Amino acid sequence: MANLLQSSQTQSTQAPDYYTKYLSDIASQGLSAVNPTTGAQFVGAQPLQQQAFNTVQNASTGYQPTLDQASQTLTNASNMASPLKSATPYLTAAQNDPSQMAQTYLSPYIQSVIQNLSDAGQRNIQQNLAPSATASAVGSGQYGSQRGAQVLGQVTNNANRDLASQIAQTLNTGYNTALTTAQQQNQLEGQLGTTAANAANSGQQNLTQLGNTQSNLAAQNQALGLAGVNALSTLGGQQQTIAQNQQNFPLTNLSTLSSLLRGFNVPTSTTTTAQGSPLSGLASVGAGVQGLLQNPVGGGQNLLSQLTGQSTLGGVFKNMFTPSTTVGSTSNQILAPNNLPSGAHAEYDQSGTYIGYTDNTGTFVDAGN
Repeated sequence: MANLLQSSQTQSTQAPDYYTKYLSDIASQGLSAVNPTTGAQFVGAQPLQQQAFNTVQNASTGYQPTLDQASQTLTNASNMASPLKSATPYLTAAQNDPSQMAQTYLSPYIQSVIQNLSDAGQRNIQQNLAPSATASAVGSGQYGSQRGAQVLGQVTNNANRDLASQIAQTLNTGYNTALTTAQQQNQLEGQLGTTAANAANSGQQNLTQLGNTQSNLAAQNQALGLAGVNALSTLGGQQQTIAQNQQNFPLTNLSTLSSLLRGFNVPTSTTTTAQGSPLSGLASVGAGVQGLLQNPVGGGQNLLSQLTGQSTLGGVFKNMFTPSTTVGSTSNQILAPNNLPSGAHAEYDQSGTYIGYTDNTGTFVDAGN
């Protein structure tokens, strides 16, 4: 069974028509902008980005051929004979004994020269010196004597001694020349050893430098290749951003439009519909009747008399059922009392009857309480 003493009220808040239309238009356009078929679409990778994707593999491995060359060059440098190894044969030869090597540098014609010198000396003795000594002995009358024989022997011995001296001097000169040649050869071998060591060292250094240069070039090739890929990717990303912004432009505009009234206090209207309880209505009627019949303090007409000209309800009912030629109307509305709290708002039902009030806190106070 319903509570005859319980009252109720319903409140509804409404925004202005222009504001609801504003929100409705934004929502409608937003739905259109995000339509999966006709609205904004994902742009995807751009041609420059795709080119970067396609070339990154080659760019990242483009250094390999040059790096292989660098590796081979450095391998060749390590496989080269060391400077010491290159110089060792020459340095070993430079340590040979010059006196032993001198024999190999004597003139192959030395014996022929000695033989010719000996033959020439003997011929000189036989053809010149001996006949001259004999002729001297004959001229002095000592031919065949012991003195003549001594003179001839001395001449021959002196000539042979001179010949031997010449032969020894010739051999000594030849030996000294051969010894000097051997010493010079040792010096030359030493110089050649130094030259070979320097050449081997330079060769190793050159190959090592070349290998390092090739290795650096390989790194530069890779860096340049990847830099090119990054440039393509960056520019492609900018293209993608521009194209995506173009697709999202309607949504961006809607977002800007929706923010125009953000934070704005939209004026709203509130409609309160109150439904009093049956018993509270009767109580209101009783209170209203009492108010109509109560005489003012100090005398004078009561409110019923002021409104209808009748001071009693009997007079009012009599007039209601008494025919009259006067066209008029009466009101059965019960008005709010004059002593409502400050800031209170009177509430009426659909028939215009006062059913209570809403205080300044928004709390409904039933007139029957």
